[in-house]
Amino acid sequence: MNKKIKQIRSVLFSVSLFILFSINISGQGFTNGSGNTFSLGSLTFSLSGNWSNSGTFTPGTGTVVFNGSSGNQTISNSSGESFYNITVNKASGDLQLLNNISVSGTVTLTSGDLDLNGNTMNLGTTGTISETPGNTVKGTSGTTTATRTLNAPTSDNVAGMGAEITSAANLGSTTITCGHTVQTGNDNSSILKYFDITPTNNTGLSATLVFHYDDSELNGLTESELQLFKSTDGGSTWTLMGGTVDVNANTVTLTGIDGFSRWTLGASSSPLPVELTTFTAEVNETEVVLKWETETEVNNYGFEIEREAPLNPPKGGKYGEWIKIGFIEGHGNSNSPKEYSFTDENPPVGNIKYRLKQIDNDGQFEYYPNTSGIEVEVKEILPTEYQLFQNYPNPFNPSTTIKYALPFESKVRLIIYNSLGEIIAELVNELQSAGNKEVMWNANNVASGVYIYKIKAVPTDGTKAFTAIKKMILLR
Repeated sequence: MNKKIKQIRSVLFSVSLFILFSINISGQGFTNGSGNTFSLGSLTFSLSGNWSNSGTFTPGTGTVVFNGSSGNQTISNSSGESFYNITVNKASGDLQLLNNISVSGTVTLTSGDLDLNGNTMNLGTTGTISETPGNTVKGTSGTTTATRTLNAPTSDNVAGMGAEITSAANLGSTTITCGHTVQTGNDNSSILKYFDITPTNNTGLSATLVFHYDDSELNGLTESELQLFKSTDGGSTWTLMGGTVDVNANTVTLTGIDGFSRWTLGASSSPLPVELTTFTAEVNETEVVLKWETETEVNNYGFEIEREAPLNPPKGGKYGEWIKIGFIEGHGNSNSPKEYSFTDENPPVGNIKYRLKQIDNDGQFEYYPNTSGIEVEVKEILPTEYQLFQNYPNPFNPSTTIKYALPFESKVRLIIYNSLGEIIAELVNELQSAGNKEVMWNANNVASGVYIYKIKAVPTDGTKAFTAIKKMILLR
């Protein structure tokens, strides 16, 4: 017993004797067995080995210092350890969590990192982090979290985690979670740090965010190009918000923020995805009007509009084949919302799909809302009278399209004549259902000149036949 007391006298001289029997210090590590109690009081407890507790630990206002000279040291516990102060001051290696912990005082990183290792460090309402350059909290998984009441905060670096907030508004109870998992999109990546900021009141904040980072968190990005990105869906899509980088202070600052969510830093030359906020398709009689809006744009050349051919398409195309039907130029780089629209004036009848192909200036592209597109139903509106329309284009070379309307099922004959009245081509000679029709004439084998096309439609109900004639010009 005297030998054990001598081993720990330097740090436990004020602890009662029955406590001394309940702990074990072996290889300069600490083990507290199940059913045992250890109270630290206001003392400083230095360890070069691991911390293991399956009993009861009362931290008081004491400090546990991890100062091993080599290798990693670990903290393991059975039910989520509560510490007051933790100091990491190691010549090499990290302090690694094997379980969740909570800290109500200060985590001081003087030398060496604290590796979350997939666990949570809860700073509650009073805990803070004090990092030094190159000595940080890290971990490809795991988070640090803190909750504070922020009423008109001024440069409040909440819990020392690196999200510094200023606002004239009352944000109320605000939870900030910091993770170090890389955020990705469009084959680009963020730094090794992000924040989820969740205020009770999250509108009309007009806030300023100063995002603090360490050089060890840059993840290969060019520091001078760092910009703030925001995600409202947990990191699936991102909006470039901008900001001013200070490479000497290791901060990026952005003002005028109305609401918080997830935030990270990316490089302007390797941006995270452009955010498409809406994409809709609305049927307007025989047209389909597409509308979409972007929150921000980075390196955006423009949008190709694609339509999928329906089953048994009346105007050509293979079922399931995507066809480009238009292009809308993008705004390049923009930090403000932009609205776009496109009208498909001649869609086929049936269930058809549309999608956008967003193209960067360097040729990279992405489909919105996804590769399968959005679907609408275009119903045929039956004409109320017989009509023969002017061909288009006109003049033409070498092909043109002729459209006509049938209000009833009819036996239809459509013939092309030359200026001498000779039949050049018979484009239609069949019974057709009611509807809007069209046919194309390819005039490759005839000479330039004026031609006449004539339709005769005889209704099957025996009413009066419809005939009409129009002229067109082939100009080579």
